[in-house]
Amino acid sequence: MRLRLRFQPRVKVLSDEQIDATLRGPKQGEEPRDRARRSFFRTALTGAAVGVPALLLGAGKSRAAGTGRRSFPELYRGQNMTLFQEILDDESAHVEILQTLLEDDDNPLPKRPIPKFRHLEQPNVFAFVRAAAAFENTGTGVYQGALFAVQQTEEYFPVASGLTTVEARHAGFLNALLDGPLVPEFFPVDSSIPQSVALSHVDPFIASLNGGTVPEFDPVNASDPNNFKIIDFLLLLEMVETAFYQVNVAKFFGG
Repeated sequence: MRLRLRFQPRVKVLSDEQIDATLRGPKQGEEPRDRARRSFFRTALTGAAVGVPALLLGAGKSRAAGTGRRSFPELYRGQNMTLFQEILDDESAHVEILQTLLEDDDNPLPKRPIPKFRHLEQPNVFAFVRAAAAFENTGTGVYQGALFAVQQTEEYFPVASGLTTVEARHAGFLNALLDGPLVPEFFPVDSSIPQSVALSHVDPFIASLNGGTVPEFDPVNASDPNNFKIIDFLLLLEMVETAFYQVNVAKFFGG
């Protein structure tokens, strides 16, 4: 019996209809997607290169992509399918967790809407896994940086540290799947990733913030208001990741 994924995360950033529309591409008569569209994050990214840093992609290319393989190895039949479903479920749960933390009377920020996405669908499974690895390595570094600024309270810090380790577990699996080291460049100690780099990573996948604002937080000084800014920043990243996985896991592992 062929294994099939559920594709039913607790929080659907994209509906099934939106996923189908993304995979079908533009309708007849519609203009094709503009990959040269000006970045709406441009003013927020002054001095930062827009794109995925080479370090996060294991110096740009994986050995797996150059071997002529048409699929990735797995220890047992259906392993990759199962693990990508788990990653999708995790990212969806992260959206729910962060949204719940923001539902607080002391939160001064407006509710963040789901962005309007673009360019989510990847052309092949190797491009998908490389982009996923960049997402997860970036997420690990951004969460690590947030830990320096989030208040050491029972309400926020245990959640933030727990989400960080899950992102790192995802990253290690994807790095290994690409025949790379578990940690990019074999570094024995992870380092944090600036907010500007994280925004440059998600920018290619966002058509608009749908009425939301560009998120940012103080990376040094912890405070109650800053806790909410950190959570809001991470929520945007998790929304993009969830939408990205919903489309591409369905495409490459849905059968």
